[in-house]
Amino acid sequence: MAAAAAEAGEDPDRLSFTGCVQVLKCRLPECDGRTAASFAAWSAALLAVLRGERVGPRRDRVNPRVVKQKVKPWAKKRPEHRRPPPMTKRFAETVVMLN
Repeated sequence: MAAAAAEAGEDPDRLSFTGCVQVLKCRLPECDGRTAASFAAWSAALLAVLRGERVGPRRDRVNPRVVKQKVKPWAKKRPEHRRPPPMTKRFAETVVMLN
């Protein structure tokens, strides 16, 4: 994308990433890399097609970009939740083994 944009004299951000990926997926099987000349011809043709994958003009943002606060069913973590009280029983007294 950077090479295609540089040949067109444009910013690479003005090319469509998804469009370029789709073109590359379609054109990759056509690649004949047996000789340098055939690879150079394929590469030049690919760059010409990628230059045509432009992004349209951007629309103005209607809504502000903010983080939505999700409603959670649990209480907010408070300082008293950070350090639980020490255990009153030992581990062996707490666990019951069943046969």
